[in-house]
Amino acid sequence: MTYLLVMAGGALGVLARVWLLSLVPTAPLAGVLALNLSGALALGVLYGFLEARTLRAGRELRLAVGTGLLGGLTTHSTFVLQSQTLLAGGRLLMGLAHLLGSVSLGVVVAAVGLGLGGALGRRGRT
Repeated sequence: MTYLLVMAGGALGVLARVWLLSLVPTAPLAGVLALNLSGALALGVLYGFLEARTLRAGRELRLAVGTGLLGGLTTHSTFVLQSQTLLAGGRLLMGLAHLLGSVSLGVVVAAVGLGLGGALGRRGRT
């Protein structure tokens, strides 16, 4: 069952990624950055929420939504290839900004997501 949850979430995430990136075909760097950052934020919210709440289906949600859906939506390999292409093409400043900026911003939005998710998870609990 675990594998089916991850597979179903991953299929939806990949389809969403392809569709969302098709909306910005002239801005592939910005599109991948937006997907990766929104995925990091969403994953932080999910994990923060699940950490603050004890849900019977918490493990399944984490696998289906976190590993599957958000793992399929975000794309580390494309981000790394874009960075390498910029660097190899002599666009050192842009390549480094893309590489370091994506990682740095990803860490920040994941932390924000963890805080938001934790706050949402604690809300209403006594």
